Amino acid sequence: MTKKNTKPKFEIYRYSASISNARTVNRGSNKVPKPKGRKIPFVRHILFLLILVSFIIFSLYYIVSKQNNSSPATNTSNQTTVLSSQYCSGNTNSKLVVVSINRRRMWACNRSNAVYSSVVITGNQNLASDLTPVGKYKIFAKIANTDLIGSNANTSWNDHVNYWMPFLQNQYGQYGFHDATWRVPNEFGNISPYSINASHGCVELPLATSSWLYSWVRDGTDVSIVN
Repeated sequence: MTKKNTKPKFEIYRYSASISNARTVNRGSNKVPKPKGRKIPFVRHILFLLILVSFIIFSLYYIVSKQNNSSPATNTSNQTTVLSSQYCSGNTNSKLVVVSINRRRMWACNRSNAVYSSVVITGNQNLASDLTPVGKYKIFAKIANTDLIGSNANTSWNDHVNYWMPFLQNQYGQYGFHDATWRVPNEFGNISPYSINASHGCVELPLATSSWLYSWVRDGTDVSIVN
């Protein structure tokens, strides 16, 4: 009698090492085990939400800062209101422009009331030819779209401006109000008058301020430059 082979048979299944929870497969089955989907831990959801919220807050802050820096709108804070009252107080003229070198700010006064205020850049106080002279003057011209050409001991310049309102002429040349579109918006009001980045003596204004002032002043409008 032929003896039956009773030796047990073993079928070997190989699983990917990445499948850590493979199910047991019955012998003789040809089905490949399906890996169970991994669940993302709860802490990863929290981390993702925190990153998303931080990104949204940063984006909003950037947009608001960009808008604030791009517009030289009148500052209506209590401090500026007090300063406006101080510099316009006692004025009896219907139009007066006051510039404070130390405050780095300009006010347009209608008698004792400030009708406009803006940050500015004034001249380099370390150079006699480039400082903005303190005193009382009058605007003697209004010129649109012109080139300002000049030089000093250190450099020369040829700048195109949209609005030019000169109020003083002395041995160094003319001084006046004008826009400075080559400036970064947040430079206005933040450049020290003792910095090499100050102007060459003129009062530089943001473009919107220069446009407003050009339409508001007239030949003969009083200008007061104070410390």
